[in-house]
Amino acid sequence: MKKSLTNLDLNLLLCLQLLMQERSVTKAAKRMNVTPSAVSKSLAKLRAWFDDPLFVNTPL
Repeated sequence: MKKSLTNLDLNLLLCLQLLMQERSVTKAAKRMNVTPSAVSKSLAKLRAWFDDPLFVNTPL
């Protein structure tokens, strides 16, 4: 089933961009002037939207 982009909060895309740039929830939160918890909740919404785990931690 296709999802309509009109239902996607554009702030989530900003969050996704900053997470990709910063590679850290805490750093992305600082740049967005929100709490790390808020970024984690946004990431959970993005994971649900894309039906993908996104940014899985892996050992170095």
